[in-house]
Amino acid sequence: MLPLLCLSVCAAPAMANGDAGEALVLEEIGVTSHAGDAPWRREVRPRSQSRDTQDLFRDEPAVEVGGGTPAARRLYLRGIEGSNVNVSVDGARQGQDLFQHRGGITGIAPELLKRVEVQTLPSADQGAGALGGSIRFETVDAQDLLEPGRDRGALVRGGLSTVDQGYRHGVTAFGETSGGLGMLVNHSRTLFDPYEDGDGRAVTGSEGEVEDLFAKASLLHESGHRLRLSAERLRDEGLYTGDWAYDDGARAPTHQVSQRESYVLDHRYASSGHGLIHWRANLYQNEQTLELWGNRMESKGQGVDLRNVFHMEMGSVHNALTVGGSLDQEEGRQTALSGGGDSARVDLENRGLYLQNRLTAGRWHLSLGVRHDDFDTRFGNVRLSGAELSPNLGAEVDLGRGFSAFAGYGEATRGTGTVPIGWLADTVPGARVNQVPDKPRYGEDLQPERSRTRELGGRFEGLDLLRTGDHLHMQVSFFDTEIEDWIVAEGGRRGEPVTGFFNDEGIQSEGHEIRAGWGLGGFETRLGYLHAKTHNDRGEAVGFSRRKGVSLGDRFTWGSTWALHEDLRLGYTLQWVDAVHRDAVERDGYQVHDVQLQWRPGFARRLELQLAVNNLLDAQYSSQASAGSDAEAAPEPGRDVRLTTRYRF
Repeated sequence: MLPLLCLSVCAAPAMANGDAGEALVLEEIGVTSHAGDAPWRREVRPRSQSRDTQDLFRDEPAVEVGGGTPAARRLYLRGIEGSNVNVSVDGARQGQDLFQHRGGITGIAPELLKRVEVQTLPSADQGAGALGGSIRFETVDAQDLLEPGRDRGALVRGGLSTVDQGYRHGVTAFGETSGGLGMLVNHSRTLFDPYEDGDGRAVTGSEGEVEDLFAKASLLHESGHRLRLSAERLRDEGLYTGDWAYDDGARAPTHQVSQRESYVLDHRYASSGHGLIHWRANLYQNEQTLELWGNRMESKGQGVDLRNVFHMEMGSVHNALTVGGSLDQEEGRQTALSGGGDSARVDLENRGLYLQNRLTAGRWHLSLGVRHDDFDTRFGNVRLSGAELSPNLGAEVDLGRGFSAFAGYGEATRGTGTVPIGWLADTVPGARVNQVPDKPRYGEDLQPERSRTRELGGRFEGLDLLRTGDHLHMQVSFFDTEIEDWIVAEGGRRGEPVTGFFNDEGIQSEGHEIRAGWGLGGFETRLGYLHAKTHNDRGEAVGFSRRKGVSLGDRFTWGSTWALHEDLRLGYTLQWVDAVHRDAVERDGYQVHDVQLQWRPGFARRLELQLAVNNLLDAQYSSQASAGSDAEAAPEPGRDVRLTTRYRF
C-alpha cells in the first residue's frame, strides 16, 4: 500500500488527447504515491527521447540504471538489484536471468508504454518474489492513441543521436471498430555504433541493433468488460561486452543475440450494478533466449493470475477486499548452437494465494494483507520446496491542512534465487547444499529467501499557497529493507560447472527519500533526493555485488518544464550524485545536465520536432552501479544530441 511510486509514461498518447490544433504536451512521466488506491500527486516532466530503460528512469532518484554498455546495464531500486524485484509487462512476469542479468528488465520499448508502477513496499497482490518491490509496465491501447472523432490513425517517427551515430525509426498504426474493438501494430528499429564517452573515446562493446514488433487488440466495452490480447517480439543483437570491469584486461566484444517473445491475455470486468464484482484474469506466456559464446540459453515461462476486488460501502466507510490466486512456472535450459549437449534441468514453480484489504474510514486509510506462496524449485538434482506466509500492514492518517502521515511493513518470500539459467544448466550431478563453512546456514537444508521492509513518513499537498492557481506537494519517507538467505551458486563463473548451492549472508538497504514539486500555469519544477546505505550483516558497505545490491552516493535530481506557449516547451534536468566513501567502497560523484525542447510548427500542425541534449557539459563519468573501480568501470555516454521527428496521420 505505502508508498507506491507510479510512473505514467505517455509517449505517443501525449499527443492524442485532443485534435492536432490543441496545445502541445510533452512526453509525460508522472510519479504518485498511493495510500490504499488513492493517488496523492502527479508530476509531468520532459523526457530525453527515451530509447531504453536507462533513459526511462533518468531523473528518478530511487532508481539507478548503470553498467555503461547496453549488455552490462543493471537496474537498482534504492540500492537493491533489479533481479530481486517482481517485474511484469501487462501482467506477464519476466523470468529468471539468462546470463548474469541478461534477459531482465532492460529489454523494454519505451514508446509502447502507457504506465509504469514502481512499488517499494510489498503487498499481497503484488506478485511472487517481490523481495525488493515490484515494477509493473503497462502498454498502450489503440484507444489511447486515437484523436476524438476519428476511428483510425498512424504515427511515423524517426530520430538521430550523435553520441553513437544512432538512427531510429518506427511506425504505429491503430484503429477502432464501431463495436469498441481496437487494433494496434507497432514496428521500431534502432541501430547504433559504439558510443563515445565524455573524453571523446569510443567505448567498445556498445554497437548493436534493437528491433521491436508489437501487436495488441483491446475490446473496451461499455458493459464493463475489458479484454486485451497482446503479442511482442523484442530482438537485441550486437557486439557487446559484459558487466565486468572495463579495463585493459576486459574481454573483447562478442556477438550476442537476445530475444523476448511475450503473449498476454487480460480480461477485466467491473459490474455497474454493485461493487462486489471487479474481476481480473491474466494469462501469459514468456520466452526469452540469449545466444552467446556458441551456446543458446533459453527460458520458457507461463502463468495465470485470478483476482476479484469486493467493494463495500458502510456509511462513511469504504472497504475493498482483494482475493486472488496465481501460478507461475518456468523452465530453463542451455544448448550448444552446433547441436547436441544436454544441460541440467531447471524448473521453477510458484503457487500463490492472497488476501489484501484496503479500508478508508474518515481520516484513516488502512491496509492489511497476507500472501501464501507454495514453491517448488529444481536445479538439476537439487530441490527446494516449501510454503511460506508473508504478511503486510500499512496505515495513513489525514492530519488536516494538507498534511498526512503514513507507515507500513511488508514481507516477501522467494524460492528461486537469482542464479542465471546459463549457470544453473551447468549444475553437476550430486551438487552439494550449504557446505561453505563461513556461511550462516552451513550444514543446514537450503532455505528460501526472505525480505522485510519498513517505511514511514509524511506528506503535504496544497493549492494557492504562493500564488493563486499554484500547487505544491512534498513527501519525506524513511525506509529499511532487509533481505536474508540469498541463494547463491558455488562455481558457474567463466564457464565453470556449478558444484553446489548455499544461503549467503543478508543485505540491508536503509535511508530516507525526499520529494517536492511546485507548479503554476505552464511551469512545473520537481526535486528529489535519496540517501540509501547498503550493507551486509556485519555492517560493512556493499560494493558492486551482482544480483544483490550496490552502495550509491546521495542522489539529487531537479527537473523543470516550461510551456512558453501552446506549441513550444522547454525542459531541464539535473542529476547530482555524491561520492561514496564507505569502508572499502570508493567511487567518485558526478553531475549531469540535460536540456529538452519540443516544438509543433504552426504551418504543419501534425508534425512534431523534439530536440534533447543529454549530458550537456560532456561530463566524463561512470555510474556507481557499474562493475569495477572508477578507473575500471565502463564510462557512460558523453554529450548526446538527439533529434526526433514525429508525424501523425
